[in-house]
Amino acid sequence: MREFMRSLRTQAWRTAGARYGAARRLRRRELFSTVSLALFSSFSVAVAFVQRIYAVQQGTAWDNYLTALSVALGVFLLAISLMEWGARNGAQADALHRNAEALTAFQLKVAQRLSQLESGAPIAWPDVEAMRVEYEGIKRECQYNHEPLDDLQFRASKRLAPEFAGPDGKPEISEARAAWVWARWFLASVWYFALFWIAIIGALLVSFWIPR
Repeated sequence: MREFMRSLRTQAWRTAGARYGAARRLRRRELFSTVSLALFSSFSVAVAFVQRIYAVQQGTAWDNYLTALSVALGVFLLAISLMEWGARNGAQADALHRNAEALTAFQLKVAQRLSQLESGAPIAWPDVEAMRVEYEGIKRECQYNHEPLDDLQFRASKRLAPEFAGPDGKPEISEARAAWVWARWFLASVWYFALFWIAIIGALLVSFWIPR
């Protein structure tokens, strides 16, 4: 019974940690998305102004390129805005954070019961089974789930904890791998827009080499 309760406490702690991480990752993506979309919109307007002011003659290669770029940026901005709106990153982050809070409270409850058990107070198996069912119920309350990378990042951040030690008592995740996992987890929320930034900046730079 004691080992089962310890395992249940560790599972609740691990799940809560992963969902806290998922909430932070999604909030970072939402922030990066908001800033990027605002700047993409500014670029679209700026290209139109540059074309209007500096295009000496209509129909040149440079004028046509800026026209195509301005239209492409507008369509691109509309598509990405709809995709990000449909992803509902902010709503997912809030739901995962609330669920992580509930799991943390449950973990403290299990730790208290485990402390009572270790001090000699009796606990019946039906009570332990009720806690397991409660844990499963709390997890199902959230319609979203964390990604495996969120769980890996949590284990990497807590790699020195006894719960994540190998058979030899040493951490299962090395310090170097923990740093790599953190980098992957951080970039997972921004690489999508980073590629768009590279493409848009590249398209803008190309205009400097087009004859006017």
